[in-house]
Amino acid sequence: MKKTLCAIVGILLISVCAVTAFGADKTTKWVWPAKSKLFVGFSQADLASTWRTVETKDMDAVAKKRGYKIAVTNAKGDTEQQISDVESLLAQGCNVMVIVAIDADAIKPALDACKAKGVPVIMKARGSNGTPGVDYVTSIMSDFVWEGEQAGKWIANAAKKKGLKTVKVVEIEGVIGGTDVRDRGQGFQNAADAAGNFQFIAKQSANWSRSQAQEVTRNILQSTGGKIDAIYCQNDEMALGASLALQAAGLKVNKDVFLVGVDGMYESFNAVKAGTMSASVTCTPKYANLIFDTIEAGMAKKVIAPKIAVHDALVDATNVEKYYNLGF
Repeated sequence: MKKTLCAIVGILLISVCAVTAFGADKTTKWVWPAKSKLFVGFSQADLASTWRTVETKDMDAVAKKRGYKIAVTNAKGDTEQQISDVESLLAQGCNVMVIVAIDADAIKPALDACKAKGVPVIMKARGSNGTPGVDYVTSIMSDFVWEGEQAGKWIANAAKKKGLKTVKVVEIEGVIGGTDVRDRGQGFQNAADAAGNFQFIAKQSANWSRSQAQEVTRNILQSTGGKIDAIYCQNDEMALGASLALQAAGLKVNKDVFLVGVDGMYESFNAVKAGTMSASVTCTPKYANLIFDTIEAGMAKKVIAPKIAVHDALVDATNVEKYYNLGF
């Protein structure tokens, strides 16, 4: 596992230094500080999930380990608050901004505020609908489309083995407006189109919440009489909530209903082992080292790729032990 992780890190570092040419007349002239003056502002979308909590602790720990100053804000899922947070971080003197955008469009005023001062912005974990090199330097995140595709492919293959001609599917989404929701949904739709036999029974948001997903799943089971074949949840918190609803209804995962989530929580891996979840596509929150490697590349005046991917894996009963250490 250590060799595999080292290889992945090596690939990512190469990506950081990759040269991508932008038109000189279109790019923003970012003002990178000297290493001794670096003050990172981290605008976090919320701390409502384990993923976000781990992500924030990782950013803080890596900054301190490398000897850099960092200020962290929590927008609590409020887009107006996030814009205010970024403005506050700028006022405090933050000279590099890392933003987890709540909404891909609504974040634009915050990006404009940074651009006006030449403060480099790195989009983390979620993107924006701006242009890399112009509205922000780069985005660093998992490939959400790939994650959705992997979840859909797993369900399609499992349904085929079960002999299902039509797969009655429920999709439970996160907070609408985020690029992760959009892209994980698109990836799943790609897999559904490729399979050709998915029948969407319901598609509903549970706002990344375990309790809301449990309620949503319970209501769908009641309205359909439990006649569904698979549930795809756009994060593991919601998948764990859906699992509780299935158990309460007397339905068994993998026998009656397939259940796939995204994130790779230890709790989800344990659920896969116990047979109360089918699979989870990892989406690690622990890549602050890559964020700071990218910032250091910018301060060293290296050209940074417009998009940097964090690589993940699909975990089910066949490989959960192998990938267990990827959890959080």
